[in-house]
Amino acid sequence: MQVPFRNSFMPISKSILWVWFIQLILSNVYCQGFDVTHLNRHFYPTLSISDPNTVYSQIKSYNEDGTSFTQISDLQNRVIKTIQEGKNVDNGSTEIVISFFDTDGNLIKRSEENSESSKKLLFYYENGVQVGHVEVSGDHDFEIWRKSGANRYSSNRNDFEPSLFPNDKDWKKFVLKEKRFLAEAQKQGMEGTVILAFLIDKNGQRIRTEVANLNELPSILTEEALRIGELFVGNYNPAINHQGETVEAWLYLPVGFFFYK
Repeated sequence: MQVPFRNSFMPISKSILWVWFIQLILSNVYCQGFDVTHLNRHFYPTLSISDPNTVYSQIKSYNEDGTSFTQISDLQNRVIKTIQEGKNVDNGSTEIVISFFDTDGNLIKRSEENSESSKKLLFYYENGVQVGHVEVSGDHDFEIWRKSGANRYSSNRNDFEPSLFPNDKDWKKFVLKEKRFLAEAQKQGMEGTVILAFLIDKNGQRIRTEVANLNELPSILTEEALRIGELFVGNYNPAINHQGETVEAWLYLPVGFFFYK
């Protein structure tokens, strides 16, 4: 049975988030410490602030009660993303709320998850007004509502985001067939999952391919994953905004490298 989210997880302004975050950082009572990480445009770590791929800076605070608050800002110090992780006061389950903002500070997307629930909720906004809602019940089970549409409908994908057409089966088969055995990586115990980022335009064409988590894994893995991605010839569903128009957006696909011991 789905555990409802607390009413405290509601949209709040960027200025309020900033004040709250500064209080957490400065307080010895509530905040045990914080980490600073520099991120690329896919929200994965870069090497440093001077790395040409650095687009955001992330500050994560850790609190004595086990909760955390993460704020991600662009290089002009505009809040772009926040992550609140806490405990449900009724059953102790973990709740995570992720909010995205445009450069003017307006909320544009929010996701809510609860460890006791199999569902994930996604909300989309324009000018502070909710214009879309997606209830995710599984990898291929989505209930979708748009302000521009008359009714809710079920789908095997979240069409607010791009996806492989008709599904990801061809991609998985291609990766298994094309992926080369990396003897040196196995010898040195190099393993992990590379995340490829495909930029899909409004016509459903892939116009760019890159590694999202480039600095998290050895180059022998990221280069092999990128080679596979660039060779793949697939069909794509473009993302659809709340007005029913196709738009350009990033699609993320994994390539795993794991070896038997």
